[in-house]
Amino acid sequence: MTPLLSIRALRVRFPTPAGLVDAVNAVDLDVFPGECLGVVGESGSGKSATFLATLGLLPSATIRTDGIFWKGRGLDPDALRGREIALTLQNALTALNPALRIGTQIEETLAAHDQGGNRRDRAIALLRRVGIPDPARRLYAYPHELSGGMRQRAMIAIALACAPHLLIADEPTTALDVTVQAQVLDLLRTLRAEQGMSLVLITHNLAVAAGNCDRIAVMYAGEIVETGPAARVLTTPRHPYTTGLLRSHPSLDDPEAPLLPIPGRIPDPGAWPSGCRFAPRCSRHVAACEAPQTLRVVPDGAARCCQAGIA
Repeated sequence: MTPLLSIRALRVRFPTPAGLVDAVNAVDLDVFPGECLGVVGESGSGKSATFLATLGLLPSATIRTDGIFWKGRGLDPDALRGREIALTLQNALTALNPALRIGTQIEETLAAHDQGGNRRDRAIALLRRVGIPDPARRLYAYPHELSGGMRQRAMIAIALACAPHLLIADEPTTALDVTVQAQVLDLLRTLRAEQGMSLVLITHNLAVAAGNCDRIAVMYAGEIVETGPAARVLTTPRHPYTTGLLRSHPSLDDPEAPLLPIPGRIPDPGAWPSGCRFAPRCSRHVAACEAPQTLRVVPDGAARCCQAGIA
């Protein structure tokens, strides 16, 4: 199957007073038609930067790549962004314009992409589709007048304005209580099923990834460290970092089991380790870890680890 979106050897560098630092290093990713790809990792691992760079939304960064392809052809982010590829950001309260009514923001999106018809009626239909009650009245609400869940739904409505083939949802459950999180995720599942839409779900929450994703890519320190089917990655991890994430997460099977946090923290991007970037925090550290690691093919996926077969 031809991937809908292919990213090859993406590298993102940001300017700092000390010079350019690598935030994303040699990332390869594919998103296939109709699937949900989960991109998982701690804050600062490069998840958001990868897709913001892909969509041309990091003007201050230096971006290098061997190619970004949409349906097998070179991707033009300005032509596709908002029309065929849509993005929802982490915090709807800051992503939405606080000075404009919700209806105005939806209608602006429709106008920007030359969507014909009665834009007010289409805005009402979009709000109704994402489950906002009394959508005709909510058109005139400002973002601060909506609850967190409704703001998230309104942002999804804006993203869906042009019926995109791919939705990139960046931490869609941030700052929402558990009940509202479940409602938003259920909405995304429904929209994906109804439209045949592909979904990239960026999250640090393994439970969210487990319940929604077909495949998972685990990121650490700007690199992909493991990929594979969600069921395999979450039950038989091949990389010590993935294992650490799972051990630091509460278990439904054994709620009394102690949590085992990963020691230390992600290294400073300006001082990445010369070898495996996870090595300083890894309990399985061996001499071979001092050398840079590449993604190795393992059963049902790949892992960036010299011990991938036993991690």
